[in-house]
Amino acid sequence: MGEPTTLPIFQKIMLYTHFIGRIGKDAQIINGKHGDFISMDVAVSDYFKGNDTTTWVRVRSNRHTNLAKWLTKGKMILVEGTLSAPAIWTSKDGEEHVQLSVMADNIHFVNTGKKKEEDKVQTPQETTKQGTPKDDDPLPAPADGKEDLPF
Repeated sequence: MGEPTTLPIFQKIMLYTHFIGRIGKDAQIINGKHGDFISMDVAVSDYFKGNDTTTWVRVRSNRHTNLAKWLTKGKMILVEGTLSAPAIWTSKDGEEHVQLSVMADNIHFVNTGKKKEEDKVQTPQETTKQGTPKDDDPLPAPADGKEDLPF
């Protein structure tokens, strides 16, 4: 695999971006000459006109090294940061690829909304004569009393 080369047209452009994606493999802590930082690749998926596309973005941050143990494969995260100049690298089979990199200012975990059955909160329900919940009937609305009215 060849070394990435920066495209000269992008050397003076600074773009601030944010995106949501899934971590491709566990974040690594790297000891650089200017201090420790984390590095990971994030898959950003897009669906447009019936086509699914995935763009890989290399994310680095020297602010979030304490999060490395939680930044694991498959986690969905939101990244905010500065987009570095794109680079082109050549794979072993001679195919050229674009490498996008972001220096992250903020990394947030995104809740996917999936919970285990035992984690769900039980809501009060009206019961039948036998004491079992009735799923078909909505909860009764409380009656308004004259003392509850603001006017």
